[in-house]
Amino acid sequence: MSGKHSANAFAGDHGTNHKEKTKNKKPLIITIIAVVVVAAFAVGVYYLFFQNSDKVLDAKRIIKDLSGEKSVTTQEIGKYQQTFEVKETDFKAEKVKEENNTATVAVNAVLEGEIYKITDYPVSLEYKIEEGEYKLKSITNTGDDWLLCAINGFSQELAKKDIEKDYKQIELADHKTDLENGKDIITFKVGTDVLTGKISCIYKFDNKDGWVLKKTDKSKLAFKKGKTHTVDVDGVKCYTNSAVKNIILLGTDADTGARRSDSMILVSIDSNNKEIKFSSFMRDTYVAIDGYGSDKLNAAFAYGGAKLAVKTIEKNYGIKIDNYITTGFSNFKHIVDALGGVDIELDEDECGYINWQLGKNGQTATYGQVTVKNGVQKLNGQQALWFCRDRGSEVYSGDDFTRTSRQRRMLTGLVKAYKNSTVADVVKLTEVLIKYVDTDLTKSDLAYLAKYSPQFFDYKTSERCNPERESGWSAGTSPVGAWIISISDWKDTRKQIAEYIYSDLKK
Repeated sequence: MSGKHSANAFAGDHGTNHKEKTKNKKPLIITIIAVVVVAAFAVGVYYLFFQNSDKVLDAKRIIKDLSGEKSVTTQEIGKYQQTFEVKETDFKAEKVKEENNTATVAVNAVLEGEIYKITDYPVSLEYKIEEGEYKLKSITNTGDDWLLCAINGFSQELAKKDIEKDYKQIELADHKTDLENGKDIITFKVGTDVLTGKISCIYKFDNKDGWVLKKTDKSKLAFKKGKTHTVDVDGVKCYTNSAVKNIILLGTDADTGARRSDSMILVSIDSNNKEIKFSSFMRDTYVAIDGYGSDKLNAAFAYGGAKLAVKTIEKNYGIKIDNYITTGFSNFKHIVDALGGVDIELDEDECGYINWQLGKNGQTATYGQVTVKNGVQKLNGQQALWFCRDRGSEVYSGDDFTRTSRQRRMLTGLVKAYKNSTVADVVKLTEVLIKYVDTDLTKSDLAYLAKYSPQFFDYKTSERCNPERESGWSAGTSPVGAWIISISDWKDTRKQIAEYIYSDLKK
């Protein structure tokens, strides 16, 4: 019995194991069937939507085709190219027109970029129908009535491009966007060899041109502060300062040949104090001239031209001169006429002197007289020349001090007249005037002066004469019997003019 029992026991165990194995195989079979079904479905979807996509024209197909067209996704807004994504279209199946194996559809698309959104962008798509499939032939923009709107402020990187030509070391300082009022202000910290501070690019939104640069606010931009120091000029210490540009204007009594510089005015463009200073040097001042002993200051030009005149002023007055501009009587007239005349505050005595000289020299019919009255009048070239040469006569009062004062007044008037000029205005004017002068200013120097002229013309102006009428000199006679101005104390004279031109020396 025990044997049967054992046999039956074995038989019972074997049957149970067989059933369990069969049961365990069923989930595996179901899984395999499910995978096959899913795979078949995926293949069907792929075939339907991808392999057969050319057989269907629907919104997805249109968006796909537009997204591959650079003329749609790359738009020039203002002066910069912008990249867009095609978001949607107003496609409807009934818009498709089929004829002669071609199909065309006109839609309005919505394009979206980082800065802008374009709505109602009109395009026409043309397809060639081959064996029931649509092959894209062309995409054409069909109008310019699309609408542009701002969804963000202007690009900071593009704003840098708007100023990088003129400014370097550009670093973002602030960005304030007011979409509601279509205004965007991007502020940068900038620096150049001569400038430092902040500049704000102010943009306004236009629905065709996008963000447009309307103004660059330079009110927080300043020239780098310079420190006055001395440099050696042929053994003489002369003051100079990187923030003060000294240009000497030399007006000669003839246009060519041997001539004297009867007018000598130092124009100091002081960026430290935002001031233009006019300093006259009296022509009869008795000075030392290298290689020629002592003589009147205006004789230096006759001996050695502009370079010797500059060197003589530097060594006697202790001021480093950066550049010179020289012109004669005739060219002076041409310059004033090219400027369109000059407005000067005149008194009746000055008006009378101008008319007297015009009549005396037979010039009245050609140049006309000025009205004898107190007040501002516009003078032409010849009239302005007589004004600048006015040192009185047997009829009219005046001397060389009043003459240099008139010359400085004329220069002050010119600065005021060009206060609202643009860089382009100054560049154009420079091209006209340069043929009437001799100068050692390089093209780079002229470009610098033109570039920053809007700031310079906005500076306040001041003037002085060296020596002043009241003190610091005495009348004398040269060895050849000429009347001269003898400086009482050269050390004190140098100190006064240096402190006037370089105000930091007073501290």
